[in-house]
Amino acid sequence: MYQQIYIRKYGAASVLSIEDKKEESTALASDEVNVEVHYSGINFADIVMRLGFYKDAPPKPFVPGYEFSGVVTQVGAEVKNHKVGDRVYGGSVFGAYSSEIRVKNWMALSLPENFSLEEGASLPVAFITAYAALFEMARVRAGDKVLIDCASGGLGTLSLKMLKAVGANVTGLTSSNSKKGLIESLGACARTHHEFWQDTKDDRYDFILNSQGGGSIMRHYDRLGPTGRIVCLGLSEGIKGGGRHFLAIAKAAIQMPRFSVIKMFDQNRGVYALNALKLMEDSLYIKKNLEQFNKITQWNLKPIIGKIFPAKDVVLAHQFIENKRGQGKILLAWR
Repeated sequence: MYQQIYIRKYGAASVLSIEDKKEESTALASDEVNVEVHYSGINFADIVMRLGFYKDAPPKPFVPGYEFSGVVTQVGAEVKNHKVGDRVYGGSVFGAYSSEIRVKNWMALSLPENFSLEEGASLPVAFITAYAALFEMARVRAGDKVLIDCASGGLGTLSLKMLKAVGANVTGLTSSNSKKGLIESLGACARTHHEFWQDTKDDRYDFILNSQGGGSIMRHYDRLGPTGRIVCLGLSEGIKGGGRHFLAIAKAAIQMPRFSVIKMFDQNRGVYALNALKLMEDSLYIKKNLEQFNKITQWNLKPIIGKIFPAKDVVLAHQFIENKRGQGKILLAWR
């Protein structure tokens, strides 16, 4: 018997249900591993899909979750890179809110010896997203002036560590003054969103990571210098307090800018949109970029863990994130 957390209808966090499941009866595929999950990572996309605003989510009912860590309990006949008892962390295209999971062997990575299982579950989505945005799309280099608009969460704090490793000059934004100390401890200048927008200085950035979406994209775009790049990866501006606020999401969507290539010739700036799920779905991309995960040990990318909730308290965990109380990564513990 194992457990999974389901979204059976859209709505507030209370719609999440934890359910007992019988052990899988079908045989393990030759290229799969079975993992006893110890921790599942929570991402903002999980909030969006629970509200019914995530177009790539599977039909209801489904088990959300993109990342996990745990111990291998079974390996397929052709698996050579793992054995029973190995500590692993990895990704899953949905289904990771589960106390047991089967994945392709290349989606489970060996956990470095000096990393805990908690840290392992905090890494997959944040690392894939941050690496793609910072170094594949934006090509950030030493000395670049960078703005991260979600700097105190799991993705933001890992991004700050990665940017420090390459010598970028970083400003991190957050929702409250109480979170500025964490950002500063990671080597970045810290400001609240309010302080940033009230500032009349004509600062120009080489790269901006935008998670808010809506009207903030154009305002950030206007703060780019020549050859500056912006990567957009969310619509948090449209999510208010965990309810299904159609007006807020509609307003944010309407305010999303439409860029004209003709007009962009005069501005010499680049605009990217990033959906990490699509990267995780692309087996060729993931396999090609697996070696980049070596940066985790090379740069000692120990993630900041904000709070760990028992899996049975998943409702409280989602509410905690929606109310912007968290700093660092928020996890679910199964054991």
